[in-house]
Amino acid sequence: MQSLVGISSRVRLLLAAVVAVFIGTVAPDTALAERAITLAWNPSPGTGVAGYYVYAWEENAATPERIDAGANAYAIVSGLKEGLRYSFSVTAYNVYQAESPPSPEVSFKVPVPMSLLPGSSPSSPRRIRFPAAPGKWYELQASTDLINWTTIWQTGVANNYSWIEYQDPRARYYTSRFYRLEVH
Repeated sequence: MQSLVGISSRVRLLLAAVVAVFIGTVAPDTALAERAITLAWNPSPGTGVAGYYVYAWEENAATPERIDAGANAYAIVSGLKEGLRYSFSVTAYNVYQAESPPSPEVSFKVPVPMSLLPGSSPSSPRRIRFPAAPGKWYELQASTDLINWTTIWQTGVANNYSWIEYQDPRARYYTSRFYRLEVH
């Protein structure tokens, strides 16, 4: 077996574009959406590098998915599920497919999109709508300063992919109110 002499284990993985992009179209009546991210890394300074493998672990998965990026110093990882955390690492490989030690891991939690819907009048409660995935429950949090967050509502465990809507009766008391979701 060939060794990795000349292949540096100093591949540094960067979450280059943490812009989640919809794969396909999500219809208003369909709550299931998958996302993609672009990972980029500094190429190995060693000689003999034929390509790179990206390892992607979905939270609670027993084994990672291995993606062959070829000689590119980036890869697009698709099929990521909203609300789940993923960890990534990269290895360099030579022409014999022998791999270097992995880069340090980076993690990314795929955001769940929310829609803020206006009430029927200025004094009506603000409506928040988001997709839910089976086996998950959600905490809706609010803030007026983007620093201090308070849980204002939580769902039960979802049985299927569906849309959830909540009306925030306290929204009218604030000039600025921000929302985020925590997925469990």
